[in-house]
Amino acid sequence: MSKIRNWRSLFIIMLTVFFSFGVTGGCDSGKKAIDDVTGNRAVKQYHKSKKDIEKIVDKHAERYEDILDEDEE
Repeated sequence: MSKIRNWRSLFIIMLTVFFSFGVTGGCDSGKKAIDDVTGNRAVKQYHKSKKDIEKIVDKHAERYEDILDEDEE
């Protein structure tokens, strides 16, 4: 009887460990799903794109100024 109890407790412990890894591994995808539903993901992408566009505009402005400086010389 004690051998069966040991196997049951080992099985329950292993099941608990695997379940806990599964739950913690899925947390990130749960956050992504919530962000999709609430629209926060779209807002984050908008702000990131806005920053990227500002960087591109700044680079083009610098290139344009360099071209104008070369033409003046």
